[in-house]
Amino acid sequence: MSLEKANLNWSAKNIKGMVAKGNIDFNHIVQRSYVWERKRKPALIESMILGYPVPPIFAKRIDDGSGKKSGMVYYIMDGKQRLSTVAQFLNDEFALSDVEPVLVHDEETDKDIEVNISWSKFSELPESLKDHLNTVMFSVTYFDNLSKEEERELFKRLNAGKPLSVKSQLLASCNDIEGLMDIGAHPLFEEMLTDKARDNKNQVTLVMKAWCMLTMPIEEISFESKQFNPLFEETNIVATEKAVLNKVFALIAATHAALVEKKEKATAKKLYTETHMISLVPYFNKAVDAGTSAEMMADWLVDFFSEENEDYTTAAGNGSAKNANIVARNTALSESFDKFFTEE
Repeated sequence: MSLEKANLNWSAKNIKGMVAKGNIDFNHIVQRSYVWERKRKPALIESMILGYPVPPIFAKRIDDGSGKKSGMVYYIMDGKQRLSTVAQFLNDEFALSDVEPVLVHDEETDKDIEVNISWSKFSELPESLKDHLNTVMFSVTYFDNLSKEEERELFKRLNAGKPLSVKSQLLASCNDIEGLMDIGAHPLFEEMLTDKARDNKNQVTLVMKAWCMLTMPIEEISFESKQFNPLFEETNIVATEKAVLNKVFALIAATHAALVEKKEKATAKKLYTETHMISLVPYFNKAVDAGTSAEMMADWLVDFFSEENEDYTTAAGNGSAKNANIVARNTALSESFDKFFTEE
């Protein structure tokens, strides 16, 4: 059975409006976070001015069932950088850099004159050139009713031969990417990660590593690519595991807030560092089960990180993804956790 697809054309002006209204969505789950370097944006606009062809756009269309045009949302699977560049330029968000002068028809003299448009924003261009850019057409192929498997396969085929990062390839092959993204929407990751890191889907990796720390024997856990990536691709997190992860993440966030309140900024920073946070996940799970408060967990972390623990520090350095170092960190944390809360 062939994929359900259709074609249409969008003008640059249409694209600007659809992006503003949310009818064009760049947040496709496995979309590359790669951002064009500065010189490529003006090059696209120059191509539009000169009439050079722009590669087609591919999207997944979702209909909210309202029957309204505004109910159609196009999730861009290939063409994110092109469309976002067009919308940004028409919104005056960047200027052309060093581009060649162009010929513009002067209606008063009825002659073509050479105009220097370098370092100009859209609003600073001659009216005839703005009119031309607004009407440049982009060819769009959109797909309806894609299954998850078809969507992943389509993304991989559209991006075949392109410089996809290992992360993007991994996301495109993941069986439960929607589930991981859902868990990764926890407020913890909005605090812990930068916008760029979240756009790069780093929260998905953190969720998967936390799942490993909660469900697998410590002796079997490795975050090295050859062991971790196949697990990442194949695992489906069930509802009960999701509930546990959400409780653990909530306590981690509350503990971070407690550390900030106590003015323990150095420890708070460590808690929101990937290696430390993932290593601590089993102990936050124990705390959840025991009803231990965020304030008590904060006190334990201050105590743990204030002491010189050479084994933990070494294991958290180079090669931290190796099983031997994961085990070493866990051993140090276990001893400290048991001692601190037994004495309490």
